[in-house]
Amino acid sequence: MAPAFGADDYAAGKRHGLSFLQPVDARGRFPDTLPLVGGMFVKDADLLIIDELKRRGTVWKVQQYEHSYPHCWRCDTPLLYYARTSWFVRTSGYKDDMLRRNAAVDWHPPEVGSGRFGEWLENNIDWAISRDRYWGTPLPVWVNDADPTEVEVIGGYADLAARVGQPLPENFDPHKPFIDHYTWPARSGKGTMRRVPEVIDTWFDSGSMPFAQWHFPFERRETFARHYPADLIAEGVDQTRGWFYSLLAIATGLGDSLGGQPSGPYRSVVVNDLVLDKDGVKMSKSRGNAVEPWGVLETHGADAVRMFLVASSQVWLPRRFDESLIRETVGRFLLTLKNVYSGIFATYANFGWTPSLDDPAPDARQPIDRWALSRLSTAERQCDSLLREYQATHAVNAVMDFFVDDVSNWYVRLNRHRFYDIETSDNRAAFATLHEILTVTCRLLAPFAPFVSDWIHNELTGESVHVAPYVRPEPTRIDTELERAMSDVRTLATLGRAAREEAGIKVRQPLASMLCVLGDHDAEGVFRSLVPLLASEMNVKRVDFASSADDFVTLEAKPNFRTLGKKFGKETPAAAALISELGSDTLMTFERGETVTVVTATQSHPLATDDLTIVRRATGDMVVKYSDGYVAAIDPTVTSELRREGISRELVNRVQRLRKELGFAVSDRIVLTVAGEAELTEAVTAHRDWISAEVLAPELHSVPLLDGTHPAYHLDLDGLAADVTLTRIGSL
Repeated sequence: MAPAFGADDYAAGKRHGLSFLQPVDARGRFPDTLPLVGGMFVKDADLLIIDELKRRGTVWKVQQYEHSYPHCWRCDTPLLYYARTSWFVRTSGYKDDMLRRNAAVDWHPPEVGSGRFGEWLENNIDWAISRDRYWGTPLPVWVNDADPTEVEVIGGYADLAARVGQPLPENFDPHKPFIDHYTWPARSGKGTMRRVPEVIDTWFDSGSMPFAQWHFPFERRETFARHYPADLIAEGVDQTRGWFYSLLAIATGLGDSLGGQPSGPYRSVVVNDLVLDKDGVKMSKSRGNAVEPWGVLETHGADAVRMFLVASSQVWLPRRFDESLIRETVGRFLLTLKNVYSGIFATYANFGWTPSLDDPAPDARQPIDRWALSRLSTAERQCDSLLREYQATHAVNAVMDFFVDDVSNWYVRLNRHRFYDIETSDNRAAFATLHEILTVTCRLLAPFAPFVSDWIHNELTGESVHVAPYVRPEPTRIDTELERAMSDVRTLATLGRAAREEAGIKVRQPLASMLCVLGDHDAEGVFRSLVPLLASEMNVKRVDFASSADDFVTLEAKPNFRTLGKKFGKETPAAAALISELGSDTLMTFERGETVTVVTATQSHPLATDDLTIVRRATGDMVVKYSDGYVAAIDPTVTSELRREGISRELVNRVQRLRKELGFAVSDRIVLTVAGEAELTEAVTAHRDWISAEVLAPELHSVPLLDGTHPAYHLDLDGLAADVTLTRIGSL
């Protein structure tokens, strides 16, 4: 330490041999003995001083102007800046060592470590370590009251006991005022060593944490060596000159006493930025834009708020807090998670399924089960890797995307019928697959949604998610080929649904065929095993494949006048006309990367991809959709047979809704009576067994008119009227 002196008043300054003018006390008031303004707060004395200067004739100009001025955020009074004395740590003496250690730290984001914090270290000055307060860790510096140049810095309790010449009492209290009672004669033989009145900057306390928690170097050296340095610290961006700095400055200053540790006190840092209001303004009670956290937690739950803050943006970026977005984003995800667990898995597993050796091994399950488990392992690996890189935002979004897109919207939706029973090995395979997905998903979510993940995991396994391994020791093998093939299927299904929408045909209406092109991918191998899944999803009787769409699609070109104008100038209309006349074969050649040149009267330019837009049109009755080499074409023709099947599917859908609205249990068997015109009767007759199995109706009657014995419900089956009654068996 470099000796400077901590007195904050004129008398103390004189006692230490200093000469300075400081006519303002620590409360910002002039001394009572000062003429004219004695006892006044400095800001209140401005007018009196101006009047006095005018009276003396020494004023050149007086002017008022409005400007910003710093105020205390606690009491909202003006801040005053004036000279103070202080004790310093000479950190400038080892600045280069701090820079070297900081360069080895893994900062998130990196620009804080190299920029804001690195620049602060580059311009480092000595650390003013003393504070003129009562509470706090007393500064361990004793000064001779007769000769202020004689200074002793005490290094510990044993050192203090040696100075005073006797052991410290068992109830020794190192804080003020007790510590100030310890004095001893100065070694010079004149005067008494007395502790200076200052306390230590509290950032020194927090910066000492890595050592003080183990009482290092006085004891627990081996424990300290095992735990130092820290793997990770995280704090707000406003701690650049606070905790981040104090940790590094103290660790570097200790140097060799740390056992030759060459690194900084932390390996990685995650810097948290501020949470702003929904308009991007810093929250403040005085502005009235501060959000009361307990009300938000009460409304949305701790998990939703926590996940929203992590998922909305990287933690080191400022984020706007709009409470309405919680429900729209993570609120929907948590509802999806709950519905898949409670509404699907738990509801049907209550029929009697529990994990057992009777469940088929993963390799013996359906391709869609193996795909789901492969995707689970991929998401598990991705999330673990992202968290190791401290990319929490990307990690939580990866888990949510996987569960919503792959699990809820695809796997569960396509396999819902497999959960209605537990008897067959295929049913048990579906339950075992979903059980594994839910269990691992809870583990991946645990850092972000600790409460709901713990509840579901405990229900599934009987143990807390927070004592389970984050990543399985032996995850299911990742099948890259199967994942790619399923991605192809989903792409074609998306295009097929778009084609149905363009044709105005609902998905519940079966169609005869679908023709597909996979671009550069092969329609054989693993993909072939998924074709029945694609046919079921698209509700078509047959799926065929072609190597290209040349035979059933023609290409047309729409010129882009903006880009063509930069090349052809006045001849742009002529160039555009030539592009519009390009044939399908030429455009296919252009798409394959070959050069196509447009020649006008005076110019010749090769076409660029942004000079035109290529539109695909079906050559026959097929409805075609295209994207990045994938093509899906449906035959929109609905025969009478397909129409009857479509009516039966609409009927099942509406009856299932009625079952739910009437409060029937999922296992309740019913008697279903359907009345309507001949087309409806024909549909029910043709698909009686399938309808009965889907709606759990061992008794299914088709009649011209209902007899009024039971409540009737009117249904609109895509334009066809139907009246139905349904009653539980046993309650007739």
